[in-house]
Order: sequence, then C-alpha cells, then structure tokens
Amino acid sequence: RALAAAFTLVTVAGAQSLLAPAAIPLDTLAGFKAPGPNWQLAGGLGDDPRTQKFLTPLAGTGILVNNPTAVARGHLFTADELGDSEVDLDFLLTPGSNSGVYLMGRYEVQLFDSWGAPAPTFADCGGIYQRWDVSRGKGKEGYAGIAPRANASRAPGLWQHLHIEFQAPRFDAAGRKTANARFLKVVLNDFVAQENMEVTGPTRAAAFTDEAPLGPLMIQGDHGPVAIRALAIKKFDPTAPRVQVEDLAYKLYSIDSKSTESHAPAAPKSQGKPAAFAAEAVEQNGKFTLVFTGALIIPREGTYSFTVMGYESVGLVIDDQPAIQPIDHGGQSVALPLTAGRHAFRLNYIHGSNGKPRFALFVEGPGLARQMLTAAPAANEPKNNAEKPRKILIEPTADRVRMQRSFVPFDPKKRLYAINVGTPAGLHYAYDFETGAILRVWRGGFLDTFELWDGRAENQLALPTGPALTLNDKPVLALLETYHHDWPDQPDQMWSSQGYQLEPDGQPTFRFKLSTLSATDRIAPTPAIHGLTRTLVVTGKTTSWESWVLLAEADHITPQTGGHSYVIGDRSYYLDLPADSAVQPILRTRNGRQQLMVPLNGATLGKPIVYSLVW
Repeated sequence: RALAAAFTLVTVAGAQSLLAPAAIPLDTLAGFKAPGPNWQLAGGLGDDPRTQKFLTPLAGTGILVNNPTAVARGHLFTADELGDSEVDLDFLLTPGSNSGVYLMGRYEVQLFDSWGAPAPTFADCGGIYQRWDVSRGKGKEGYAGIAPRANASRAPGLWQHLHIEFQAPRFDAAGRKTANARFLKVVLNDFVAQENMEVTGPTRAAAFTDEAPLGPLMIQGDHGPVAIRALAIKKFDPTAPRVQVEDLAYKLYSIDSKSTESHAPAAPKSQGKPAAFAAEAVEQNGKFTLVFTGALIIPREGTYSFTVMGYESVGLVIDDQPAIQPIDHGGQSVALPLTAGRHAFRLNYIHGSNGKPRFALFVEGPGLARQMLTAAPAANEPKNNAEKPRKILIEPTADRVRMQRSFVPFDPKKRLYAINVGTPAGLHYAYDFETGAILRVWRGGFLDTFELWDGRAENQLALPTGPALTLNDKPVLALLETYHHDWPDQPDQMWSSQGYQLEPDGQPTFRFKLSTLSATDRIAPTPAIHGLTRTLVVTGKTTSWESWVLLAEADHITPQTGGHSYVIGDRSYYLDLPADSAVQPILRTRNGRQQLMVPLNGATLGKPIVYSLVW
C-alpha cells in the first residue's frame, strides 16, 4: 500500500495495458437492447454542433447519435452485462446538453456541457452523480455525489474521451452485499477526474434500484443530444486466479561511475532471497543495478501485458522474451502470449539517481484486471520517516501572471528552452523559445514542480496540474524556398529568441528574430471565450524566400461557415479569427497533414495577426 501511494504522479499512459478492449461494433445496433428511435447510426456530424442544440447525423456508420424528443427519449443498454470492467468511449455534446454513462445501469458518471464552469460539482462532466432518497426530507433528498478533481471538459462540438475503471459490488453466497461498488479511476480527456471512489448504491435516475453482480452499460438518452463513438469494454472476472511469484532471488551490482556498463560482469556485491519483491527489501546504497529472478505462475493461457511505474530504467524478460523494454524513465511494455503454468523471469532495475529507489510492477491478462506484483514491506519503512509529498504546487496570484522556466515534456523529446505561463484566469500554456510554438494549453491548476525543485531535480520537469491539450512544436515563423516546400521541424539557424517584456501584472510579450524579420508574440486569456488569444506582429524585410506564419497543423482542418473559424484535427479544438479580421489564412496539405498558414506580405507585414484557441 505504501508503495502504490508513492506513484501517484506517474501519468496514466505510463500504466496503461497493451491489451485492447473489445470494441462494440457501431455498424449496426445489434450490440444493444431494443434501442429507441432517438438513437441512430451516423458516419459523421453535419451543421455546427458547437452552436446548435441538435446533432445532424450524416450517412454512414461508426457513430451513435441521440436526439431526444418529447416522445422518443429512451436510454441505450448494451446487450452484454458487465461486472468488473474498463470502459472507453468518445462523446460529443451540444451546448447545454446532459447525458451520463451508467455502469451496470446503476452508477452514473455524468456527461454534461460543463465547459467553462470554474468550480465543478458532482453534476458536472466527470462527476459521480448523487444518490436520491425522498425519505431524507425536502431539500435533503440528494446525497453522496462526488465532484471531479477539476473541470476537464472541452467546448461543445468537440470530441472528448472517457475512460472508466470500475469494480462491481461484491456479494456472498446468500446474495448479501459484502462490498460496495467502486470507481477505481475515471479519466476525462487524459485527466484523472476520480480515483478509488466508493458508491454505496445506485445513483439518481438509475435503471435499477437494486444491486447485483452484473448489469448492462447504460447511456442516458432522455436529457439532451449526445454522440458516442469508439465504444470498447474490457470485462474482468473477480474470481480469476492471480499471477503468483515464486522462487524469488536477487543479485545487487554496484554501478561504476566511470563505466558505461549497467553492472560489472564480476561477482555481485550481494545476493540472496529477499523477503518481498521490492527494491526496499534489499539492503543497498548509492547507485546500483538490482536483478530479480524467479518464476511467474500464470493461471490461464492468453496474452499478458506487464507494465512498470517508476522513474528509473526497468527491463523484464520472461522465458527469454522481452516483456518490458528498458527506457530512461521506466520501461516500454511488450504484449506477450503465455501458456498456463510456470515461466522463468528476470527483472533488471537500474538505480542511477540520488533519489529513493522504488518501482512497481503490474500485470494484466485474459479476464484478469491489473494486478500489482511487487510489494513494499512495511518493516523496512521507519515509522518516524513519513514519505515526502510527491508534489510541489505553484499557482499564479489573483492579480499577477506567474512564469516558470523548466524543461517541458513533449513527445518525442522534452523541450529544453521553454517556459510555463500561468494566469489568474486559470488558463495556462507552455511556450518554446526555440520555435515560438505553444506546446500545450491547460485549465485549472498551474504547475507541479516536484521534479524541478526536489533534491537535485535531475529531470528538471514542471508538469501541468490541470487538464491539458497538447498542440505542436513546429516553428511559428518560417522561411520557405517556395510554397510547395515542407514546413521545418526544427528551428532555423537564423532564429534567435530575444526574451520577453513584462506588463505591470506580469503578462509577457515574447520577442524573437528570424533572419531579417522581428516578431512580438503576446498570448493572453480571453475570459469571454474561455480561451487564449494570440497577437503576433512581424516586422522587417522579407527575403528572397517566402515568409509564413503557421497557425495550426493537424490531420484535418475544417473551415467553418463565415470564414473566421476552423475546427482543428478530429474536432480537437477551435481556432477563431476576430470577426473583423483582415487576415486570410491559406490551408494547404503536405505529407498527409494540413497546415493553416498566413503569408507575410504587404497586407500582413507589420500588422497584428490575431487568433484565439478554444478547447
């Protein structure tokens, strides 16, 4: 338990299994029980769900569309019944719309257009809806609702993703409930909105008032329009035998700071049989490689996924086959087919930092929910040495913008010359000095600087504490030999950052140069639109090459009616130009990607290029 608590900062992606859930086909409605006429299949959505309160289905399949009416407002139930399970789906809401996902038809995770709500409640998106009991008295009927940790909702008309890990209630042989249902995790748009939350009974408007070991997944259909796609479910058997670890042994090797080897081929510094499968169970100090060997007893044949949570390199080999490939911070999982029975394993853990050694190993298999294989022996944890908090949070003040330099994690590599900007409006962003790119935007909490300030701060990372949307890291300004040439992936050698200038409240305006061009770049919240507005002014002389500003790049960019708004990506966010904007962006396709660009010429050079990001 102590070990599990120590890994709360690890991202969700770091713990995800490679075992795919079973998709519910949406080319027919056969996977559902007698769906009402308010539910229909579509291949896409027409008109403008950003502003309209009705979803316009386009011909095709793959999307479920619900438009309730006074006479057609039925809920949607899966034909299959679930107990312990994981559920994944994408959903899209119109302005003000309301729906919900009921596990086992009884326990609701709320779907609601909560975009812009400053303090979400149980009734907002990602909340676990309250229970209802009229016997409690007027005004007290509702109880036990659980608000999400933060408002992770996206704007109406955008696709959002919901991931739920659910544990069904438990019953004894006589049918008496012995344990309540539990939401192990609710992840909304990659943000953990709920974790390990117990529900004592069916929530309000449940399809069933009793509790049972199994029940269908229900999507609420009577409150407002909602579109659903990519619905997939993993079912788990709580009675399935667990993976066992036997014949555990270890060898500890010192790491020679002058050597490139992870451990010397000579005799280990120590070896033996540990009391538990954990780094803490082995006496060690300094930097070392710890090698565990033993056998895994696999309960049933099938494909298994092993995942590791931690900050240092871990590799796992089972029967001479890689199950986890070591990387700098953790390991990369490899799905592995295994027969039932005994399998030899070897785990290498490289502790090359000055922090406390720790890691956690998990496994998931056919019908087997994620199980922790490692453990932390309580006897090795001094009672008077409480674990340090794994977060160091900073926030902007009520009247001043806060800026924090740090490395910024960004796939495929972290950005080394970047800054995080937090605003009193709760709209924040990370900015890359090398490219002028807005790397990501987020709402809610500002930064967790634990990896930036704790100890020797070897990672030098600052992480958003609010729900974030990742953009791209391409240079915002580029010189192209011709219009048909590719946009550069790296900063030009003639690019130079010129720092930034602060307004009285700390609001920055960034400055940079590219060859003969100079730019000022101001990015600030616009509360009326719940977004960020960028004002970019480029001055100087153009060269023989063409000069361009990149507004957005994605697989798809869709202009909206009126010519002043664009849907970026697969309805990921909006890019809006002012209604009176004289800027005329150009949309082009290169290498299968679309780019929204503004040419720098007599009409735009020296003039503000203004646009807003809304998500």
